[in-house]
Amino acid sequence: MRRGGVLSARLIAAALLVLGAFAAGWFSMLPLLDYAVAHDPIPARFAGTVRNGPWSTRLDLARSSTPMTVRAYVAQIGLAANQAEEAIYWNAFVDSADRPLVGSHSYAVLFNARPPVAQTGFWSLTVYGANGFLVANPEKRYSIGDRSPIKKHADGSFTILVSFQRGSGDVQDWLACPPDGPFSLTLRMYVPLDRVLEDPKASSMPQVTCLDCS
Repeated sequence: MRRGGVLSARLIAAALLVLGAFAAGWFSMLPLLDYAVAHDPIPARFAGTVRNGPWSTRLDLARSSTPMTVRAYVAQIGLAANQAEEAIYWNAFVDSADRPLVGSHSYAVLFNARPPVAQTGFWSLTVYGANGFLVANPEKRYSIGDRSPIKKHADGSFTILVSFQRGSGDVQDWLACPPDGPFSLTLRMYVPLDRVLEDPKASSMPQVTCLDCS
């Protein structure tokens, strides 16, 4: 009994030590993650991050082989992520001229055609504030996608206006951004085509143009 009691005590002590080390490491890492998200919204330094114009993504977000730092980053900015075959998440924190997206400006997001998703798939464009949450707006519209009544041009292209105020354009083609401060865009592609998975850098991505930048 005495040996068993000593062994049990040692196991409990070891377990507490491991849990304590994990907790200390986790809570000490949280401020660093907060700082990284605030100061480096596009973690291009992470190997495997793909850039295509103003957009960036990764194809390994939901895989066990994904580096721990990337998984921690994803956990900090989102609840979960699908595997790339199910969905690709493109994020833009800058416009096509590499200027930060700021709510005091207005932007035109030009799609040359329907994003490259399968007929069984779908896509959506969403605006997020600097706090990572949706932006409140009088229309209560938080995303536009292939199920939205978008006005298209004769060649199949279409433009989504992103601004604090809707202006005189069609309300169906408008997404609200904050009145000031940084914000980001997320373009979700559900069931992307194989060619996107094979070479995401070659995918045709929408242009993000600032309409009132000097």
